[in-house]
Amino acid sequence: MTTRNFRVNNGLEVGDVAITASSNAVTGVSSITLDNTTAPNADAKLANKKYVDDQISGITAITVGNDNITVADGSVTITVNGNTEGTFTDDGLTINGNLTVQGTTTQIDTTTLRIEDNLIEVNRNISANSQMPSYSGLVVNRGTSSTATEQDLFWVWDEGFADDGTTTHGNAGGAWTALRAARGTDTDNPSEITSTETELVDMRCNVLHALATSAQYADVAERFEADAPMTEGAVVMVGGSAEITETTSDLSDQVFGVISSQPAYAMNAQAGNNESHPFVAMTGRTPVRVTGAVNKGDRLVSSSVKGCARAVATGESITPFNVIGRALESNTDTGIKLVNCAVRTNN
Repeated sequence: MTTRNFRVNNGLEVGDVAITASSNAVTGVSSITLDNTTAPNADAKLANKKYVDDQISGITAITVGNDNITVADGSVTITVNGNTEGTFTDDGLTINGNLTVQGTTTQIDTTTLRIEDNLIEVNRNISANSQMPSYSGLVVNRGTSSTATEQDLFWVWDEGFADDGTTTHGNAGGAWTALRAARGTDTDNPSEITSTETELVDMRCNVLHALATSAQYADVAERFEADAPMTEGAVVMVGGSAEITETTSDLSDQVFGVISSQPAYAMNAQAGNNESHPFVAMTGRTPVRVTGAVNKGDRLVSSSVKGCARAVATGESITPFNVIGRALESNTDTGIKLVNCAVRTNN
């Protein structure tokens, strides 16, 4: 039997079926029936939809070497190099290996973030002190306005704080600091916030254990109930309708202390406010209301002007109970003014 090639130059039509040579298109075919009892086993062998669907429905894993993704009812498991690295379930994602996130911002929207590790490391890529940002730590968002009660709160290591360079203060070239700052462009990158944009905030605890303490202000004071509102520097004594009242007699031996607006160490701080329970400095450096001229080093005693001190005159007889403190500066003003003094009353 001789085999011949069959060539169609323009096209071929058999019933409704047309083969167009110029486009290699077959039209008019409504269905092709194949025997799907056996799997296709060579190129150009066709498989119908049922056969393909049957094959896909049975696939539960994709495997390449020791790497695998397995899909089960309710979970997807990822295996890399034979180790299970992650599992997706209806409850969430569990990562068994290390997680590296690269980008500018990582945002976590959860009610509670729980971390089982005992240490959190920041500034991971810092290799030298010269690369340290000004602040490193935590930021608490409280709002969007610039008012003090909505400013962001910072608990940070302040790299710019200058300690005294001794072991008394750790000699670490910085200090842990509590701050507030208005939300702005810099708060998107808090490490760029500068000291001129921040204010210190209060901290509270039960007992503070330290080797040493440091304060910007310089007096030790305690709150006492006053019989009337009192201004900074007023000289007071025990008495009146409350615990303390302003002095009114000259050379009183009942002097108790001086009203302080910025104590370095504030005792009994929760007793009231500055109007009802002002701080009374009993030792340390603080401004004192003085009437008359005063020279540096003068001893101060109470005057007949309410709540005011005066300088002791040369040769004047006094006792330790009269002395409020000593002037740390001179002032020729004969009126009432504030004079920096070292206060130490003898109660």
